[in-house]
Amino acid sequence: MRVILSYPTDTMARMLLRGDAFTRARTFLFEQARPLDRERFRFLFEGGSAAGVLRELAAFQNDDGGFGHALEPDLRCAASSAIATWHGFAVLREIGAAADEPMARRAVDYLLATLDRERWVWPIVPAAVEDAPHAPWWTHAGIDEAFDGSRINPTASLLGVLHEHAEQVPAALLAELTERVLARVESAPDALPMNDLPCLLALAAARHLPEPARARVEAKALRAAPLLVASDPADWTAYVLQPLDVVRAPGSFLAAVVDEAAVQANLDYWISRQSPTGSWPLTWDWSFVDERAWARAKLDNEGCVTVDRLHTLSAWGRVDAGLGD
Repeated sequence: MRVILSYPTDTMARMLLRGDAFTRARTFLFEQARPLDRERFRFLFEGGSAAGVLRELAAFQNDDGGFGHALEPDLRCAASSAIATWHGFAVLREIGAAADEPMARRAVDYLLATLDRERWVWPIVPAAVEDAPHAPWWTHAGIDEAFDGSRINPTASLLGVLHEHAEQVPAALLAELTERVLARVESAPDALPMNDLPCLLALAAARHLPEPARARVEAKALRAAPLLVASDPADWTAYVLQPLDVVRAPGSFLAAVVDEAAVQANLDYWISRQSPTGSWPLTWDWSFVDERAWARAKLDNEGCVTVDRLHTLSAWGRVDAGLGD
């Protein structure tokens, strides 16, 4: 098995996810996870093709161009949603899909068709969420209150998508949406809702975002991160922003404000928390809503999280697939 990894010079001084643990993760993905997450793993670690990922991602795209069908595992409805479409673009970004990839172009058309041009947001989920089991936080009633009217989450992330596909977007619309989103980001309290910070990071990472706009987003993220990231390991069993959720690789601009010792401790924590199945435990649960639906969503989430954990650990040089435990 060919494994594509990178190692810093001080690898041996750090706790590593070694061969048997890596193999357990791979076995879990190939035996229990979604085909999409298996193909993501193959692309990231075994020289698999982007075409394989695209083939599996296509199963989640609807005729309207948006993504649904439980691509966001806690949202089981088939209908397209802004949040599931962001998940689709996150996969496309991960594999470096070209801007003219037909799947991406169709999804951009969906975004242009569903942008609320009175409020300048993408509503995070549609009413159709109620057609299938879902986590309680995705209940449509009260969704605007729960997610601040979608003003940053997911709108900032999806604005980044439009910048990456600017040739497909009317210039005047892109300029107005950009300024509106930047203004609301800057006027929001630095103690943002927890899940708004990853949306700012997604926007800041967008290719072709003008540098002045990127600087404004990064400035807000630099102020927000110290207020939102939980640096105490005692908190990491709960649903919180952990250091590695925002500093996913060396060189992240947020490394300036997220304590390096907390990042290294978080890496050790992730390695030590791998379950015997090879997956990583989740920090949320909605089995009390629908036990059967949660059982499926739990497996789907664990597959996605396992690939994400391996990707981050590898970026930090904490995977050595060639050694035993």
